[in-house]
Amino acid sequence: MLKKKLSFRVRKIRVLKLDAKKILNSAGVYSLNVIVTTNKGEFSASLPEGTSKGKNEARRYKTTINVAIRTIKTKLLKKVKQINSLNSILALERITGKEGAAVSLAISFALLKALASDKKMPVWKLFKPNKKKIPLLLSKMLGGGMHAPKDSPSYQEFLVLGNAKINAKIYSNIEKKLHPALRDLEAGWVINVTNHNAFRILREFADGNKIGVDVAASSFYNPKTGFYEYKNGEQLSKEAQIDRIFSRQREFDIYYIEDPLHEEDFEGFAELTRLLPKTCLVAGDDLFATNPERLKKAINVGACNSCIVKPDQIGSLAKVIEFVKLAKKHRYTPVISHRSGETNENILADIAVGLEIPIMKISIAGKERISKIKRLMEIQKER
Repeated sequence: MLKKKLSFRVRKIRVLKLDAKKILNSAGVYSLNVIVTTNKGEFSASLPEGTSKGKNEARRYKTTINVAIRTIKTKLLKKVKQINSLNSILALERITGKEGAAVSLAISFALLKALASDKKMPVWKLFKPNKKKIPLLLSKMLGGGMHAPKDSPSYQEFLVLGNAKINAKIYSNIEKKLHPALRDLEAGWVINVTNHNAFRILREFADGNKIGVDVAASSFYNPKTGFYEYKNGEQLSKEAQIDRIFSRQREFDIYYIEDPLHEEDFEGFAELTRLLPKTCLVAGDDLFATNPERLKKAINVGACNSCIVKPDQIGSLAKVIEFVKLAKKHRYTPVISHRSGETNENILADIAVGLEIPIMKISIAGKERISKIKRLMEIQKER
């Protein structure tokens, strides 16, 4: 009796149409929205925009968003024909990446949704995490810096770490008791106080929860003078800035400190990391721009022990995965983050859970951000 030959056919998703359009984000700026039509249905994804972009972020478009939209509609369909796995999506980025970070990532996100739908599973499962764990939320309570008026604190974000319920309560209590008149681009309450008093307020309302700060030091560092120029007229040298951050951490028991120095000062970050307790997360955002090569440089000199993950900074899902794996290997705590100009896209939540990122930095207010928090709640119920 002849043995029957067995053959296995790999099912592929055929891409039938690529479309794109501009949509307004939460900051009132145009963002890219990509629509992929496959033999399985229609899937779309959009990307946020950062207001204060670091100089090391990948170029979003080869030229402009309008040219990118035309290119997506007319040229890329021939190159983006079919996918059958996460790896095939990552391989496509070599082609789509030539048109800019935003183009590449938006297409990858839409294709992730198509692949997940075909496999009848949520997007986060495509990354095959060892364990499903919902990240804690690092939420802005008070805002300052470039995102707020002149009389506000020089530091950009004053944060609390907790779950959605805890952070929402703290946010609401600040509103009820202090009656702030303004909210910044990321829904942080704007109060005309000094940095020091902002920390006092944060500690008072945090109700024992861990607190953090995004200094965004590059936004008030003057490269011509080498000084950090505060809104109140103070000018601090590098050494004085390190001393200021160190003393504030000790006084207020700050758990998380992001971008305390400017985006090229790897040695300064290393010095501050050595000075601060190991339990304090010193995070790089502008310092890394979600770039594995810049993270390697930091690892070599001992700069930071935490890193911000913003997929649109690097514009490549493959690079995001590499960056997170590298961070974990060297015991850097990855923190996935929203941007100041957000859209209703919620795939950030799936990526956070899929890559087992323990903290998501996201405001607790605004429909564009709440969409991601709601997605985390949905994931919590999924098997």
